[in-house]
Amino acid sequence: TISNQGDYDSAAIILKAVKARFKELDIQRKEITKPLDEAKTKIMSLYKDPLYLLEEAESRLKRLMIDYTTEQERKAQEEQRRLQKLADAEAAKQKKILDEKIARAEASGKTEKAEELQAQKEMVAPIMAPVVAPQIDTPKGVSYRDKWTAEVIDVNLVPREYLIPNMDALTKIAQSTKGSLKISGVEFKSEKVLSSRL
Repeated sequence: TISNQGDYDSAAIILKAVKARFKELDIQRKEITKPLDEAKTKIMSLYKDPLYLLEEAESRLKRLMIDYTTEQERKAQEEQRRLQKLADAEAAKQKKILDEKIARAEASGKTEKAEELQAQKEMVAPIMAPVVAPQIDTPKGVSYRDKWTAEVIDVNLVPREYLIPNMDALTKIAQSTKGSLKISGVEFKSEKVLSSRL
């Protein structure tokens, strides 16, 4: 405990001794680790460019494969729409034929036949085109998944619980203004930090 000036002065002397011992041990540690750090730097430098090129190649190949898959899916959807359009046209054609038959039956006074044809017309169900799947044989070891991300398009509409205060900016303001600037919802605090020299 420090309860008087003598204790305080003694603590300062002990603090200097602690810092001196720390410095000695740190120098010893660096003498041992410096060659290891230099070797690591050389190894990292040796592999840096080839690893970068391989990462770029991987990224480019993945992009090309995703683009190809996306294009095949687009073509399959386009074909699906085309087939559905044909199926819808066929259903409309059948209904039109039945409408003509109903009109002829009603014109010739065959109301019973017209009612029967009307029932047939109502039974004509929409034709569902066959499902068209993309023509892709995914190679072994390759798989796809959807990666969802968020992008803020209007920060003013984002609910408050999803907003994070900019602590770096607030700390810089605290340091530069020494807490004299008032920001609602923020309290600037000061903490004493002791430093000593050898």
